[in-house]
Amino acid sequence: MCMMCCQGHETCMPKRKAWNGSPPSTPAEARRVLLEAARDCLERLGPTKANLSDVAQTAGVTRQTVYRYFEDADDLFHSAAVLATGGLRERMRAQALRQPTPATRIVECLVFCAREVPADPHLAMLGGASDRLSVSTALRLSLVQEEMTSLSGGQLGLTDVERDELAELLLRLMHSLLTEPGEPRSEVELRAFLTSWLVPMIEARMG
Repeated sequence: MCMMCCQGHETCMPKRKAWNGSPPSTPAEARRVLLEAARDCLERLGPTKANLSDVAQTAGVTRQTVYRYFEDADDLFHSAAVLATGGLRERMRAQALRQPTPATRIVECLVFCAREVPADPHLAMLGGASDRLSVSTALRLSLVQEEMTSLSGGQLGLTDVERDELAELLLRLMHSLLTEPGEPRSEVELRAFLTSWLVPMIEARMG
């Protein structure tokens, strides 16, 4: 018992065990625990308030320990955001594949993201809703290109330059839909709006 406790000034608290008493056995396991802690912090605090210290405290480690497995806070939160896209991308593809053509499937992805991304604090970073924690443009472009390739069965019919430009256009449009939605539209209205402008352009380029 410490002197302060003996004098009745404060209550001694037991020292918290590293990794909350369950140390990981491998670096991969350590990264998984830290990513889960990051996702927990994002859910509790939101993408604009969660920080590396919060993650370290949640995981039961020091900030220095987090830096052993992630370069910095951006690396940590970006990795957590990308991990969170797994389930969303599966659901998005399932919805998009109900459409008959690659162009209408791409439109369906935009409609899906406009509905789903704002509701998830992890995915909001991928949309760029939080400048401090937003995922890099290069990474988001890569994700968009992967989805375009998947939804077209690997047959986009575009040159490399056209593919990159379409991915950039779609990314910019998604960012606009999420951050500056403008006139309120129902899901049906948004789908019709995007279809009327995007589908003819995309199909003309795809030949």
